[in-house]
Amino acid sequence: MRAEVVSVGTELLLGQIVDTNAAFIAVALSELGISLYRRTTVGDNMERLLAALALAFAESDVVITIGGLGPTMDDITRDALALALDDTLVRDDAIAARLETFFRSRGMPVLESNLRQAMVPVHGRAIPNPNGTAPGLLFEKDGKIAIALPGPPNELIPMVRNEVTPYLRARTGDTATIRSVVLRVAGLGESLVEDRVKDLMQDANPTVAPYAKVGEVHLRVTARAASAAEAEALIAERAALVRARLGNAVYGENDCGLEQAVVELLTARGETVATAESCTGGLVAQRITDVPGSSAVFLGGVVAYSNAAKTALAGVPEELLDRVGAVSPEVGRALAEGARAKFRAAYGIGITGVAGPGGGTPEKPVGLVYIAVAHAGGCDLERADYIGSRQVVRQRASQTALNMLRLRAGAEESASSSP
Repeated sequence: MRAEVVSVGTELLLGQIVDTNAAFIAVALSELGISLYRRTTVGDNMERLLAALALAFAESDVVITIGGLGPTMDDITRDALALALDDTLVRDDAIAARLETFFRSRGMPVLESNLRQAMVPVHGRAIPNPNGTAPGLLFEKDGKIAIALPGPPNELIPMVRNEVTPYLRARTGDTATIRSVVLRVAGLGESLVEDRVKDLMQDANPTVAPYAKVGEVHLRVTARAASAAEAEALIAERAALVRARLGNAVYGENDCGLEQAVVELLTARGETVATAESCTGGLVAQRITDVPGSSAVFLGGVVAYSNAAKTALAGVPEELLDRVGAVSPEVGRALAEGARAKFRAAYGIGITGVAGPGGGTPEKPVGLVYIAVAHAGGCDLERADYIGSRQVVRQRASQTALNMLRLRAGAEESASSSP
């Protein structure tokens, strides 16, 4: 079975609202084994909506619309679906009575426009909406299915879970499912990741697809099977092959960000970390402390932006700053070692660089960042030359710092467990 999602609303095209509903429905469809062929967004324009629906019905078995079921003139979805399927809308007296009771109980007049929400298709029925006034609509005509859902997520999500999913599962016979796992990779670029797993990307089931993110790469492993257990077994086998190719560059799955992976690793080891940041302005500390339970591992941090702050807060010698400058490998190490000593942590992170857009020189251009991780055995240092906006440089630097910490703690974990 093939499906298309059509989101309706000019506010979506203007970027005033982010369409999280379509993503939620996409996940629900994949779990049912229904292939989502296309997602379309169209404004509150009848001609363009009818054109989008005509194309959707020509290529898909199921069309799910989002939005446009309210009482106002720009709520055109129910009428458009009736026209597209050559169906007729009739008033459902039970729904109309419920709407009248709702508005009168709140001392509001019952307008004819409100009662538009009681119109249902002859070839179909209403879909209950316990959290709003606009019911959903189900059309079944000429072998095509249309499901119209309201736009507010607090209404749409329960309707999908309680009404739409059971209905579609009955139609598909619960014969297939599509499941996915996202493997998160840090420390390797997209091209290198693809080169190492490109033969695994040729198979139709399961599939492996890379996506470049800021400072990391995601590999989505997707399988289609007759049951969830079979799909997950296919995914597990393929994910194991990917992990074997990429090693410890794979740090987590699905929603596990790098900061969470670091906090979990340090928690398991009973170790702590502190930070002394310059150009990142406390971003590493913020990312770590965004993770619940981070108080067990994060002792504190300083934003040592000026040279005076580097000396006063992180113990960087004035002589060193005068001799090599704030953006230098020596100062990066001094910040990391100073953070570790000041907070008596197992690890210290130090970052100094030129985030831009100004402040760069031919010797120290915008994007140059030194990241250091101090530990009991010494101090690891990386020089990075990032390209991008100020925000991108800062994000990439924080990502590198967290990954360096993860690899250092992981290496010590391996060393301590060796015979």
